Amino acid sequence: MRIALDLSPIVRSFPVSVIRTVRPVRDALERRTDVDVVGLTPPESGRLWSWRQRVLPRLARESGADALHVFSSAFPLGARLPVIQTVHEAPWLHGTPENAGLKHRAWVKLGAKFAAATCTPSQGVANDLTPGSGRDRGLHVVPWGVGSEFTPRENDSDVRLKGSLPDLGGEPIVLTPGATRPKKRLELVCEGALAAGFQVLCTGELTSYVENLQGRFANLVHAGHLTDDLLPALYRRASCVAVLSQSEGFALPVLEALASGTAVVVARGTVQADTAGDAGYAVDANDADETGRAMTLAAAHDPIRREAGLLRAGAHTWDHTAARLVDVWRSVL
Repeated sequence: MRIALDLSPIVRSFPVSVIRTVRPVRDALERRTDVDVVGLTPPESGRLWSWRQRVLPRLARESGADALHVFSSAFPLGARLPVIQTVHEAPWLHGTPENAGLKHRAWVKLGAKFAAATCTPSQGVANDLTPGSGRDRGLHVVPWGVGSEFTPRENDSDVRLKGSLPDLGGEPIVLTPGATRPKKRLELVCEGALAAGFQVLCTGELTSYVENLQGRFANLVHAGHLTDDLLPALYRRASCVAVLSQSEGFALPVLEALASGTAVVVARGTVQADTAGDAGYAVDANDADETGRAMTLAAAHDPIRREAGLLRAGAHTWDHTAARLVDVWRSVL
């Protein structure tokens, strides 16, 4: 079985969460002996839409691929071979305007009609796509994984982290990876941390959203972009990780935190709460006092809940993700 992969997220501008999943999935697939994957990438400039509709299908056919897998909701129409679509989330169903425009909604509907299969990273997203659409057939849940670099064991990266962030003291820190956009609801993290007396450390691009919050919350520190090799050390340094988004497709930081032995605080009734399971502290994110109490409990590192988190994260590997994708491909061929 030969499968062509649209690796656009590796060379074009995509959400960081998508970029950080495509690379390890590709690597895990290339380690397998039961499937031959062919990575296809667009030029670094030019219209991605045109390349995906006109060039990508031709390249996939010329490679001898049996099917084409796309890591986005947008996919080539009329490809003349089975196409597998990926829908990361449906934010318009959760009151989030980001990435909730008509174009994204249209591709989700087109996938239900024309894609050979649609993959989602969580059951929550699959549930979003099913009601009223009849889209239960051809819909597959393929959870993301977590890399072996995320571990409770310290290494030289912990020393390098101190050099990169010398202002980090010994006070409790609530980490919010990449929470630089309104959908991440960083203000709720800051309110909860303020009630608990914790500092909030936010990574990622410095946006006007973060700047405005820095003017309101003295406990918010923006660390900027950190290299990937320092992320595991940052998770280990954190007292807890908070992911209070209104809409997520999977919430990779939740899994990475649990794998690092760090507790997570999540918004109740969300995909990230499902990802954390019993290992997470689920709260009403609009209640600063409840959120703050959960942060205090999370920072205490309960050994039973910590072990539950390690076990939960250990069940999610990129090799498992690759195996699920192969199952999906076999189902359409």
